[in-house]
Amino acid sequence: MEQNKFEGLDEVEVSDVKPEEEVKGLKEYEKLLLAERDREDYEKALNLIKFGCFEQKEVTNVDFSKLEKISTPKKYKGLYALYRNLDTMQLEFIAELIENNKGAEDERKDLKPYAYDVIYLEQMDGETYQAVCHAGKNNISSSISVLYKSAFICFFVLIAFGLYCFTYNLISLSGNFFDRLALGLYYAAPFFVGIFILLPLLLLMSIKYKKYKDQ
Repeated sequence: MEQNKFEGLDEVEVSDVKPEEEVKGLKEYEKLLLAERDREDYEKALNLIKFGCFEQKEVTNVDFSKLEKISTPKKYKGLYALYRNLDTMQLEFIAELIENNKGAEDERKDLKPYAYDVIYLEQMDGETYQAVCHAGKNNISSSISVLYKSAFICFFVLIAFGLYCFTYNLISLSGNFFDRLALGLYYAAPFFVGIFILLPLLLLMSIKYKKYKDQ
C-alpha cells in the first residue's frame, strides 16, 4: 500500500504516531493535512473491502502499540475501527469480540475482549489501487445498468399484458359495451395496479441512476 506524502509537511512524519497531545501542538494546516490523509485512507479501506481486496481473521491478541487509530466518521458496520500499521502502513479494520449474554440478568458491560476480528486490507501502490477501483466500478456499473434496463423491460411487459387482458375481455365477452368494459377493467385491474405502483418507483430509480452515472 502506498504511503501518502504531503508536500510542504516537513515537520510531520506520516509514519510517526500522533497521540492527542502531539496533534494538539500541530499547526492548523498540518492538522488539515492529517485529517485529509485519514479521510483518504478511510475511503480507500472501504473501496478495498467493496472490491474483495482483504483477508479476515480472528486473533486473540493485537499489539496496539504498533497501530495508529484513524479518525473516521463512523465505525465500519458499527463495529470495526480503522487502524494504520506504523511499521508496514497496512490498513486494518479491528472489532473487539466480547461475550454478551443477552437476556441474562447478570450481563456485564465491563468485560474485556476475548479476541479480535481483524480485516487486513491488501497493500498496493497508487497505480494498482486506481486500476482496481476502475475495474471494480466498471463491473458494478455494468451490473447496475443491466438491472436498470431489466426493470424497464419488465415494466413495459406488464403494460403489454394489462392492455392485452383488457382488450381481449372487451372483445370476447358477451353483453353490452359498458358491461364488457367493466369486466375488462376488472380482469386487467391487477396489471394496472402493478403499473401504478411501479411507475413512481421507476421514476425514483431513474433519478438515482442518473446521479450514480454522473458521479
